Amino acid sequence: MSSSPAASHHWTLPASLYRDPENYEHERQAIFAQNWALFTWSKRVENPGDFVSGVLAGYPVFVLRGDDGVLRGFHNMCRHRGAALLASESGACGKLIVCPYHSWSYGREGRLVKATDFGSELSFDATNWGLLEIDVAEWRGLVFGRIKRGGQDLRSWLGAIDTMAEGYPLESQKYFTTKMREVEVDWKAYGENYLECYHCRAMHPTLCAAMDIDHYTLDVYREEGFFHLYAPKRDGGLTRGLYFYRFPYLMLNLYDWGSSIATVEPLGPGRMRHINWYFFQDVSAEKAEENQRSADWSAQIVTEDLGILLGVQRNLNAGIYERGPLSPKYEHAVKGFQDMVREAMGNGGGGLRVAAE
Repeated sequence: MSSSPAASHHWTLPASLYRDPENYEHERQAIFAQNWALFTWSKRVENPGDFVSGVLAGYPVFVLRGDDGVLRGFHNMCRHRGAALLASESGACGKLIVCPYHSWSYGREGRLVKATDFGSELSFDATNWGLLEIDVAEWRGLVFGRIKRGGQDLRSWLGAIDTMAEGYPLESQKYFTTKMREVEVDWKAYGENYLECYHCRAMHPTLCAAMDIDHYTLDVYREEGFFHLYAPKRDGGLTRGLYFYRFPYLMLNLYDWGSSIATVEPLGPGRMRHINWYFFQDVSAEKAEENQRSADWSAQIVTEDLGILLGVQRNLNAGIYERGPLSPKYEHAVKGFQDMVREAMGNGGGGLRVAAE
């Protein structure tokens, strides 16, 4: 009898796609730049002049609240010689954004105000030579950006998540802390791990103690590009959980005690930064210890995942492992995720099947 999986089983993506620089550059354009990505939270840019800078899809950008109250996003780049305009991660700028290199200045709405001491024989159109914009939108106290302009608005992109998450009061929750880790793990490997609980009993004892893993469910919304993960709370467990994963890497982990909001910033083939924010209804000093325990509990699960994924990535890089079969019982969402990758990269949506021997 053959020991190979049956013909109806599906293969993982080839290991080379998790380490190849050319494939990563294709992902930047075909996936990262095309989709909305979590960038910051609204309280950080509440007043005119408030800004937050960072990186989206490998592009340095910033978001800024204008005098008209509108939140806008721009590439963090002077139009003259490409200097970074804002060096700080966050803060408040004056009425003008002044380039630290040659003092070109821009208004808060992005228009060029002055090409300082450039020479009288040339003039620049204020709009055409303004800052290059990105799409920015807010949803329930969170700020998202998109490099490639146009396409679905944010609420349409979120789809059913918008209504399914209504029972969790995100807007009234307050920021508590951030956990950030930079690791040698490809963004796809992390997404696939998040989208199966095949590994939960072996790796996450505290999660299994808190939730009824026997009834852990993952629903794939293939056309809408998201996954719904949920499990009932055990008697005496820490929490019930409601989880959403929006392709390519938005994670909304909603609990009774608050929210764990996470995203991934791909840094290159086989490298990423995992960013996790924790919000609570009550962030008073009296609740600080309890809140920290809750955040630590959530962060420990991520730590356990990243620990095993570092070994996975080393083997993906080594060139011996090529691909493996996906469990139809536990890894249907992994297949859904990989099909989304294939489709976005222009390879069609059909799964690659294991050949029968």
